[in-house]
Amino acid sequence: MKNSFYLLSLGCPKNLVDSEKLTRRLCLSGLRPTREAEEADTLIVNTCGFIEAARKESIDEILGLAKLKGGKRRLLVFGCLSERYKEELQAALPEVDAMWGVNAEEEIARYMGTSADDASADDASADNTSADNTSADNTSADNTSADNTSADNTSAEARPSTFPYAYLKISEGCRRRCSFCSIPLIRGPLRNYSPETILKEAEDYIRSGTKELILVSQDTASYKVKGFTFSELLKDICSIPGDFWVRVHYLHPSGVDDSILEAMAGEPKVARYLDMPLQHSEQRILRLMSRGGGRRDFTKIINRARKMMPGLAVRTTFIVGFPGESEEEFEGVLDFIEETGFEHAGAFVYSKEEGTGAARLPGQLPKAVKKRRWERFMRAQAAISLEKNKSLIGRGMTALVDETDGKFAIGRLASQAPDVDGVVFIEDEKGALKPGDFARVLVTEAQDYDLRGLSLSLKPAAQG
Repeated sequence: MKNSFYLLSLGCPKNLVDSEKLTRRLCLSGLRPTREAEEADTLIVNTCGFIEAARKESIDEILGLAKLKGGKRRLLVFGCLSERYKEELQAALPEVDAMWGVNAEEEIARYMGTSADDASADDASADNTSADNTSADNTSADNTSADNTSADNTSAEARPSTFPYAYLKISEGCRRRCSFCSIPLIRGPLRNYSPETILKEAEDYIRSGTKELILVSQDTASYKVKGFTFSELLKDICSIPGDFWVRVHYLHPSGVDDSILEAMAGEPKVARYLDMPLQHSEQRILRLMSRGGGRRDFTKIINRARKMMPGLAVRTTFIVGFPGESEEEFEGVLDFIEETGFEHAGAFVYSKEEGTGAARLPGQLPKAVKKRRWERFMRAQAAISLEKNKSLIGRGMTALVDETDGKFAIGRLASQAPDVDGVVFIEDEKGALKPGDFARVLVTEAQDYDLRGLSLSLKPAAQG
């Protein structure tokens, strides 16, 4: 147990990148990660503070781990929730030994290098580095590069993941000011990592055996460093030798232009998968969200993308129950998802977030109304997803194997992203598959979100 740690990462994949970055840093310092909290002498929680449900989950998990404290076991907290509500959390959670906000990997590593007797929560919290002033990330959207981010000085070979995919964060913060979103209040303005930093980390991952790189940020389409655009970055990543997929997440629709679509369509390694959070379909609500656009704009992008990339899977998210949303406007969303036929679409119930513009809007809807709309949305999308999945029955598809257990494996098509989409349950009679294999799979059964299939053979990463 000595010199060991257990790290619980909550929230989005961008948080997971921070957790993996911290894990690599701690491993390089000689500390050992454990899979079970009971086996560690330091417990760490990377919190999420995006919406009310995420905050509650973070606090519940902290309190749950606090029950394991005893002797010299320490409990540390960092991330979005403690970035925004540090003082309140310190007062409410005396069980926590030390607390930081975001981008605090080096401070946490230094703290863990001291003994429990020498370190104090007050000292550690005083070292907190926010997203606005950390030297690792303090670059503007078109200014100097973040050459000293930890992606430059830690190796992906020490990463803890047992899965064949990895999330690669290309920027920090956000330049947009959507009225419902608290992320800029937590993570600060957009700062892009340098192309050199990103490419080095990508190369490290591929060299260590990663078979899928998932590019993430708050607004991926806005990536630009001294005129070097996201399209160029994508092409450079795809030029790395090896047999692997590249998946792009979080493209704001206003930033999706032909240069991005052409770069995606022109690179065989890029998964035929467009993740473009729309949040709503009706123009009045989108204006209140400070996002702009509308049905016509979104349909034009989606139709163009599908024409350029046959077999494309489109993923999006919507917010239901936004302040002032009428029943007619909600019905408009249901009509839109039916007309568009999204392969994957999720919905969030609107959460009133302190400090955001939407929190001050009139027409805040009752929880019961928001819940009912969410349930209707999810039922409608499940039916669409089922029909999309049924169309794949009888087809041979390439799947990336994530997990295996004897004569069964769990994999994903290029149309399925980890954690947010369905999977393919693969019957592998010979037991030949292993994580990281690209397998040819005959799809035999469709469910609302998942598929079942038979393993045919091992194949390169071709997506068809």
